[in-house]
Amino acid sequence: MKGLVLSIERFAIHDGPGIRTVIFLKGCPLRCKWCSTPDGQRPRPELEFFRERCIGCGKCAETCPSGAVKKSNKGIVNRRNLCMACGKCTITCPTGARIIAGKYMTVGEIMEIIESDTLFYFNSGGGITLSGGEPMMQPSFSIEILKRCRDIGIHTCMETSAYCQWSIFHEILKYVDLLYVDIKHMSHNVHKKFTGKSNKIILENIQKIAQEYPGKPVIVRVPIIPGINDDSANIIATALFVRQLNKNYKIELLPYHKLGLYRYYALSRRYPLQSLEPPSKTKLDALKTLIKSLGVKVI
Repeated sequence: MKGLVLSIERFAIHDGPGIRTVIFLKGCPLRCKWCSTPDGQRPRPELEFFRERCIGCGKCAETCPSGAVKKSNKGIVNRRNLCMACGKCTITCPTGARIIAGKYMTVGEIMEIIESDTLFYFNSGGGITLSGGEPMMQPSFSIEILKRCRDIGIHTCMETSAYCQWSIFHEILKYVDLLYVDIKHMSHNVHKKFTGKSNKIILENIQKIAQEYPGKPVIVRVPIIPGINDDSANIIATALFVRQLNKNYKIELLPYHKLGLYRYYALSRRYPLQSLEPPSKTKLDALKTLIKSLGVKVI
């Protein structure tokens, strides 16, 4: 069985307890305007071109079998509508200016990487985390990885938008020890405006988790996007929603950042929130205090 993998990060410490291996899968049903991993959105391999590394040698144009790359007096021109993401140009590029985002890998290949670090997992209380993109877009692949890890005693986490059919979610949850799930906005209309999808199925799925997996540890992540979802009314609505689900659920606030901006340029895409700045520490502290005042744990 093969799946489309964006990247694998070893020795990670921010995506679950202990030292972890994070497998980022490619493909996501949402199009969040603040997304920091645009290379993880489309469910297929695609070219990333880092122009600042390019020396204009033209070797990529000579190698490309589909004529998607052209050398002109203004530099290298990428015709993405012709690109097959075959990767030949990435091999001949001498400066690493061209890479293919997304690689098909077998479960066995991934397990080989995971198992090489089992000593670190067991000594630190760590394990593996499935992330994305959205792991639910490759359910059979995700389940097989989680199953194999469970079979050899490796702790499993998953990070998800919860935008999927409940039948898929229900099956995957059987093999997840800790779940991170996003709530980006409580308003259906605002959620759709800034992510491309309604939050109806997301909120319904989170409610079903609380009902059918009451003992499952869940951390609700809220990305704090200034001017979009950081108002008191939305934060209060989110906290009250979480509180009525399960008293043990926690909320984690993730401050907006621009660390993925360069990838939009590499993919020849426009970043829609150019002028937006990250929230201040004062703002984040105030939101945490507000959530705590409603009886919800914040981490």
